[in-house]
Amino acid sequence: MILRKNISLTEDYLKKLEPLMKKHKGNLSAVIREMIDLADAAFADPDSVKRLISGLKKEQNLTSSTLIWALKNLEGRLPDEETVHNIIGSEVSSISSLEKRLNEMGSEIYWDCSVKSSSDNDIKPNNATFIITGKNMDLNTYMAAVVAVFASKKHNLGVIKVKNVNNSIEMDMGAGEEEWSRKSITAHFGHLEEAFSELYKKPDFWSIIISLYIKMNYDMVAISRQFFEETLTGRNSPRFTICVERFCDSPVNRIPPDELLKKIAVLYPRMGIIKNIDINKDSLIIHHGLSEPEAIKKLTDMFTELLNLNGRTYGATISENLIVMKLQPEVGKILTRMIDDLKPRDSPIADYRTDLLKMLDMLRNVPSDEDFIKTFGSKFGKKMIQNYEKDKKIDRWDAGTFLKYLQEAGAIIGQDSKWGSVSENVIRGEINASNLIKSNGDNGATNGMFINGIFSGWVSHAFGDPSKMVYKNQVMSENTQLEVYIAI
Repeated sequence: MILRKNISLTEDYLKKLEPLMKKHKGNLSAVIREMIDLADAAFADPDSVKRLISGLKKEQNLTSSTLIWALKNLEGRLPDEETVHNIIGSEVSSISSLEKRLNEMGSEIYWDCSVKSSSDNDIKPNNATFIITGKNMDLNTYMAAVVAVFASKKHNLGVIKVKNVNNSIEMDMGAGEEEWSRKSITAHFGHLEEAFSELYKKPDFWSIIISLYIKMNYDMVAISRQFFEETLTGRNSPRFTICVERFCDSPVNRIPPDELLKKIAVLYPRMGIIKNIDINKDSLIIHHGLSEPEAIKKLTDMFTELLNLNGRTYGATISENLIVMKLQPEVGKILTRMIDDLKPRDSPIADYRTDLLKMLDMLRNVPSDEDFIKTFGSKFGKKMIQNYEKDKKIDRWDAGTFLKYLQEAGAIIGQDSKWGSVSENVIRGEINASNLIKSNGDNGATNGMFINGIFSGWVSHAFGDPSKMVYKNQVMSENTQLEVYIAI
């Protein structure tokens, strides 16, 4: 039998009933029935109700505080699929049923959040949007991550965009390949997943490393073992590409140039190789943070080589705090390829004259840029001396071997020169104007810059930084006699 009664409730009592009203979708009769059931249980054992209320207050305080602390400190980690399954269950098969389940969970006392969803297809969506609203953004973020992992597994959806607005997270998702879906979720919600995984695998290692970095105020450099070994052996050009290739999962010559610059800007400052890098349309400004001139020059050479391998040619200007690298004309790519293709010859010196003349001819129509021209002269010189070194099986250069090389190499650039030792560690040379300068008219100055670069390449390869070479006359031109001193 059903009896109908009229009851009077003030606004205060209606507010207290709001959670139950939401639960029963505004059905006041259902709310009253549930309240009567609760009251019946309370009257049956009043003491147990008191203990329950007291326990709930303590448990709520402990559980909610622990939950908030845990989620705040686990930001950047994804919930695994098993955890997501335990939260959502196995009965959810559509976007609407997912929303319903999440709102049931969100109404629980520890979560206090709500979810709204929309999609182009409830069962097989290609696009879906979720809005998670709650007072705690860490809880909202975790809920969004749960949604993302579930939607990826169930509907092959990946994360397109995530936007934080006031107390809400709005997440747009779209259908895509499995790999893209996984990477998109990791990028938005699991960027620290790999870091935490490694931290837990090797806690002793990372504890020491992190402690050391803190004590060193992060004034450290991370390099590969191969690079370290090649540096210890005194190799002039240790391989600088290893880390960036592993970071990009691709050989340097297959990485799109603009993408490589972005990766360098992210990776190298964190490795401690440079302080920072500014990327402009046609130039790079590298804040190197080094103090030794020779170290700055070697770092410049490494960057130049790296960018050349990637298919771009840069000329560098060095200052106390900066390395400014300017993108060079397209002809630089051709010159770089020509130099890279130079092979050891049966006649290791003389046969390079033909290659040199070809390069000088290509430079005829290039705007006069001393840094650019000298850079390629240096590359050409280094290739010459490296091939000579290999042919003659020279393990270490000294004054004697270098003097012999200078005398043989003079033929390629048409020099009338005399070389000798001033002391055990100083070489002096007198060089009359090169025939290549005299015979090329208006292009003689360009040829002179290129030949100066060749000398720099020779000295740099044999003995280190070109600052060890000093010209008494800085410009090589027609009717000029140069005095050159090389300190080894």
